[in-house]
Amino acid sequence: MKDFISPLSDFGFNNLFGTEIGKENLLDLLNSILHDRLGYERIVDLKLNPTENKGLSPERKSTRYDIHCVTDGGHRIIVEMQNQWHHNFDNRIFYYGIEAISRQDRRNPGQPAWDFTIDPVVTIALCNFNQRRLGLGPFTYYTLRDEETNERFGNQLSMVFIHIPGFPDKEEECDTFLKQIIYSLKHMERIQTLEKIPFSTGEGDFFSRIAQRSRYSALNEQEQMEYDRWLKFENDRVLELNEAENKGMKQGLKEGRAEGEKQKAIEVARTAISMGLDDQAIQQLSGLTIEEIQKLK
Repeated sequence: MKDFISPLSDFGFNNLFGTEIGKENLLDLLNSILHDRLGYERIVDLKLNPTENKGLSPERKSTRYDIHCVTDGGHRIIVEMQNQWHHNFDNRIFYYGIEAISRQDRRNPGQPAWDFTIDPVVTIALCNFNQRRLGLGPFTYYTLRDEETNERFGNQLSMVFIHIPGFPDKEEECDTFLKQIIYSLKHMERIQTLEKIPFSTGEGDFFSRIAQRSRYSALNEQEQMEYDRWLKFENDRVLELNEAENKGMKQGLKEGRAEGEKQKAIEVARTAISMGLDDQAIQQLSGLTIEEIQKLK
């Protein structure tokens, strides 16, 4: 659909949840996960933080989150939308949480240097792929716990993985608000063709808001320009990948596979570069050499 923006795309997800206009949507999403599903205190308000942070030292590059916010209850929350698995994705999510803790450096005035105050950090990853390594079932919640007693070790660091393919594909099976949200994000293109928006109770509720914001015509002129640039980048990326795969096929199945894997590594590296990761981290994620990474830059 020409007028449709996928909510699961980088641009679409940020358009729905990562802007001041989308704060109300983000509150509903976070409460469906943390309050309704995990029993956290309900979030009443939040402040969107910058998504790009400079390196903690001159040698380290900056990092970029999809969404970074602080709640009225003092929790720092990072939200990541990921459409493709790569072998170090779980490490990246863990690193984001650790980095958000490291950046606080909250020493209490007048107290010993080791007396720290730390705001809890929750990293939420919405994964539009299947990966057993991240846990079984559609929802996985990780905290620090004692291996013998299972007693939780503070609340400083938590990770939530939402496996989008594991959520119901039938409206009648969506018996929780979170299931209804994920269903709507997955099936928004079809929803746009319906006369009645599933789960909506009226104009202005969560489901009608995200349906409206998932239309190109709902964007202002500046947003449309940003979307057009993003879409061109994505189309160019797909064309480059297809061209490389076709070229590889002509060179033989074995060489074609190698070329395809190489292009996948390049795409991983490009994504990591755009996130501001340093060369060593990009090398670990992609498998490329430092020289190849410098060429891409």
